[in-house]
Amino acid sequence: MPQPLRTHDDFIGSAFPRTGAAYAGPLALVALLAAAPFTPGCASRADGIPAQPRATEQLAPVRAARLFDAMPFDTWRPLGAPARFELVDATDGGSPTLVGRGPIPANGFLASPREFGDFRLAVSVKLGSPDNPRGDKMNSGIQIRSAEKDGTVAGLQVEVDPTKRAWSGGIYDERGRAWLANLEGNDAARAAFRHGEWNRYEIECIGPRIRTRVNGVACAEWFDPIVSGLLAFQVHGGPACEVAFAAPTLEVLGAHAWMPLSEGVDPAAAPAPGAPSVWQCAVDAATRGVRVEVGGAGQISILDARGGVLADVSFADGAPALLSLAVVWLEDRGAVLLEGRRVAEFALPSPPARVRITGGACVVREPERLVGLALPCG
Repeated sequence: MPQPLRTHDDFIGSAFPRTGAAYAGPLALVALLAAAPFTPGCASRADGIPAQPRATEQLAPVRAARLFDAMPFDTWRPLGAPARFELVDATDGGSPTLVGRGPIPANGFLASPREFGDFRLAVSVKLGSPDNPRGDKMNSGIQIRSAEKDGTVAGLQVEVDPTKRAWSGGIYDERGRAWLANLEGNDAARAAFRHGEWNRYEIECIGPRIRTRVNGVACAEWFDPIVSGLLAFQVHGGPACEVAFAAPTLEVLGAHAWMPLSEGVDPAAAPAPGAPSVWQCAVDAATRGVRVEVGGAGQISILDARGGVLADVSFADGAPALLSLAVVWLEDRGAVLLEGRRVAEFALPSPPARVRITGGACVVREPERLVGLALPCG
């Protein structure tokens, strides 16, 4: 029979830390534990707690930490509406299952005690209850690179969507920009989620790039200037909702950070006659993006080492305010975002060597570059 449930009600009061000293930074988790992958395929037990998916004997272990071994359940924080989260221990000694339940008037979350930068998260997700085994009209999500805001959670979310829309695995911005990468036109991804069954989610965040898969099917790719934040599990507000997250594992890969761009900036003080060059900077192989505050209309260009144009995007005047303009990339793809909204995607046939902004009345302030930070050794 299942082990006794451990709920957050058991921990609120004398010893319920908001942060854990052992997990105080994006590079702190360096001990990666072995955990066997799981595959979907078990029904709910009679007591209403979803049984865990069966372990796969054929696949080799992954180099990842069991999430609730790395960060104990009592260090996670409930935020938003008062969903009830319970951790059910596996009877075979395997990874536990997190179960969240409503109904609640608004979205509720269980948030991690620390932030993460670059990582791979894998978890099996199941929506449904004994009264509603298919999870109809239910909804959930996995928050990544998010933040606490007004007592709840805001930020990027990987969707769990059993509706006819079928955007499970898409990327949404909770309390922010709304849909960023939906699954319109991606029929294979829309068909990947299985109602009333376990669904294996894989989420990879490296630098500015986020990729998602559901049951092995590629769902979404998104480039974003937000490169670190909290993890959280969501119970959606509204009708009764029950969601289970089984055997979550996390592989920490390092982090990226925005750094002031001072050295190497070339203000192009002497452009050719009639050429309205405003600002440019060299970028090296460690750079994954450039971000500035910009005023006035202009154009941002990404150039290769020979001066060839890899991408060229115009932007409008945001007067009287300065606007946040970011160009980010990883490997052979990237995107340009204005105030967090994607205005262009581009391919990179060769590495970027320079970013240039031009415009007759354009001003550039607060330049930053995105660089990778390695995990400490030892």
